[in-house]
Amino acid sequence: MALLEVNNLVTEFDTDEGRVRAVDDISFTAETGKTLGIVGESGCGKSVTALSIMRLLPQPMGQVVSGTVNFDGRDLAHLTLPEMEKIRGARIGMVFQEPMTALNPVHTIGRQITEVLLLHKNITAQEATREGVEILDKVGIPSPDVRMSEYPHQLSGGMRQRVVIAIALACSPDLLIADEPTTALDVTIQAQILELIKNLQADMGMSVILITHDLGVIAETCDDVVVMYAGKIAETGSVFDIFDRPSHPYTKGLLSSIPTLETVPKSKLSVIEGMVPGLMDLPKGCRFENRCTYRTDFCQDSPPKLETVADHHHVSCLRWRDI
Repeated sequence: MALLEVNNLVTEFDTDEGRVRAVDDISFTAETGKTLGIVGESGCGKSVTALSIMRLLPQPMGQVVSGTVNFDGRDLAHLTLPEMEKIRGARIGMVFQEPMTALNPVHTIGRQITEVLLLHKNITAQEATREGVEILDKVGIPSPDVRMSEYPHQLSGGMRQRVVIAIALACSPDLLIADEPTTALDVTIQAQILELIKNLQADMGMSVILITHDLGVIAETCDDVVVMYAGKIAETGSVFDIFDRPSHPYTKGLLSSIPTLETVPKSKLSVIEGMVPGLMDLPKGCRFENRCTYRTDFCQDSPPKLETVADHHHVSCLRWRDI
């Protein structure tokens, strides 16, 4: 059953150089109790998609121009601001990329957690403090009662990320959006954070949208995957479709660049030559054409549409059958 349905979402920004389209007509579904992974290089529109869902685009530059974001039967894109504020934090939680900037450096950890609880629950300050300690304990913070009175700079990067997760989960949301939750953390802490999210999801029965550039993380945690490139969806399917039967050259390139025990000692890592095109200078045809080893002249002129490879597996490539 679908908890979140994004249909034909278009997000644009006004810049000094003109109007740019950062997210261009994308559609996907997040199922109840499952994890959807959104993967792609930096600049592909992953974070903008999350901010569009949450209605947190920088104003007045960013706007959702068209499309719908149906969450549990309500279109978030057309709710009033007071209506949206009742959903943020209460029914949809978000873990932002950088925990040090996500937390307010001049307020204690306790104040930042209890603020969410007092805003969305009809409880006293004492009850909020007690619940805050319980939440910190649930996310694995040692001595949670002591940490409530500490400031973000007094915590390590891993502990700050756990606090950000605690704030996002304070009101037991139905959906958690985790935007690069392991950025700037060492490998051991990354594994702990991912395991934490997985365990909390199982305990709370919530849905998760996990945004990352790491396909290894996708393989370990996700049920379904959306591969984005230059603001468009390149491929979408189950995690088995993407890893066992990749159909887009970009997906294949991402998979081949993952280091393994077999490839690392013997040869250099495979790379995708070139860079993601700028939003002010997008190609006329396929946006991946200038980096694709399978390109033809036809790819330069005709933008591809999502085609069905199999049930729930779709690809946006003119030559996917030949690859």
